[in-house]
Amino acid sequence: MSTTITHSNDVERQVENYQAITIGETYTMADSGKTIKVSGTGGTVTLPAPTEGFNIKFVTTGGLTSANTVIAGGTADKMEGSIIVAGAVVDVDAADQLNFVHTADNLGDFVEITSDGSNYYVSGNALESGGITATG
Repeated sequence: MSTTITHSNDVERQVENYQAITIGETYTMADSGKTIKVSGTGGTVTLPAPTEGFNIKFVTTGGLTSANTVIAGGTADKMEGSIIVAGAVVDVDAADQLNFVHTADNLGDFVEITSDGSNYYVSGNALESGGITATG
């Protein structure tokens, strides 16, 4: 979800709504549209069951210090799409989770996740080999 701001010249702009990651959090439709900043100690966050219109972005904004950051799908085998990792296309096929790998993270690595109510559709990019993986 973006935020609308009005500048001094009465022009309205929409800006992204950034939020720091909270390990252990389960996201809801109220979080749709947010950009989640991934950094620090890893752990797991969980998406809601696939819901039409849900979308969220995760981006690495600081080093991952001690463990992978896991984005759990909320429902098994519902993640589909592809991620470009170190220049190679990685298939996300019936995955349960996405993993930002702490030994291969890079500032700006990201995944975008959208849903049509049946599945999650994933796209993203990671600089280093193994920087983002899909499992399950």
